[in-house]
Amino acid sequence: MRVAVVGAGVSGLAAGRALKQAGASAVLFDKARGVGGRLATRRVGDFIFDTGATSVAPRGLGIEPVMLHELDTSDLVEIVKPIYTHTNLRVSPGDAVRNRVPRYTYRSGGNQLAKLLAEGLDVRLNTQVDTLKRENGAFEVEKERFDAVILTPPIPQSSLLLWSLGESRPVANARYRSCISIMLGFDHPTPEVPYHALVDLDQRHPLTWVSLESVKSPGRAPEGQCAMVLQMSPTYSQDHYQADDEKMVREVLDYVRDLFGTGFEKPIAVDTKRWKYSQPEMVALFDTVNRNHDGVILAGDGLSAGRVERAYESGLQAARLLIEGSK
Repeated sequence: MRVAVVGAGVSGLAAGRALKQAGASAVLFDKARGVGGRLATRRVGDFIFDTGATSVAPRGLGIEPVMLHELDTSDLVEIVKPIYTHTNLRVSPGDAVRNRVPRYTYRSGGNQLAKLLAEGLDVRLNTQVDTLKRENGAFEVEKERFDAVILTPPIPQSSLLLWSLGESRPVANARYRSCISIMLGFDHPTPEVPYHALVDLDQRHPLTWVSLESVKSPGRAPEGQCAMVLQMSPTYSQDHYQADDEKMVREVLDYVRDLFGTGFEKPIAVDTKRWKYSQPEMVALFDTVNRNHDGVILAGDGLSAGRVERAYESGLQAARLLIEGSK
């Protein structure tokens, strides 16, 4: 069996890896220059930032034995400090039960996980798949013939590919929110705080998430300096999606100063990343969407949840569905 996997994010990599282990041939196509999708890392000077997913909490799912036992763990870091909450920048301890769940990242950035998962897979980068063709029970993707297709992009993009086949699926429930990530590096020591990240659970403040990268993992900032990623709320991100970066940074620096005090007014490293489909606010059901798949399976966080471990699980489900159907 030869399978085209569209998307080399976490779901696509999980599907490709599972298919290969089952003896099938999988080719992954991705429009980006690298693997990982929203499991993304960016370097700005000597600073390292995770711009999308900020950690992985395996929760006993399929990714756990892979991360902890099958892949190279020399770069793997268990995050020691918990996640706290903030309400209008007033900080409080987070949920004690949730904070007992182990979380991991990599010294060189979360994208290292994607690179490790991609080892040994046939991945075609810088390849935008715009249409699918079906003929005589097979599929044509980028002028190559396949027996089946797994679609892992965000649901709106996968739906366009389905329409190119004259198909649709019950995915109306899957809705995504946008997110602007702002990366800041400071020539100032990392604040002495009891947490590695802050979250606004109500998402009423423009600042939904603060990840202190240099608390989360060693090596994210030079000695005596600080790296942080700010992720803005869905409302702020939608309203400012086309806004000037410099103006946005000036605004958020006020929040940073309110949280951490003086010394954080003038970053020495700045960058931004806009995610149109950051994570799903609501998801469609994998089994319902793929009940009569006819060789085209949808996977990804739009059918699971906006977490790395759940996206990985969705890719495994897609691969298993094909493998079991071929027996």
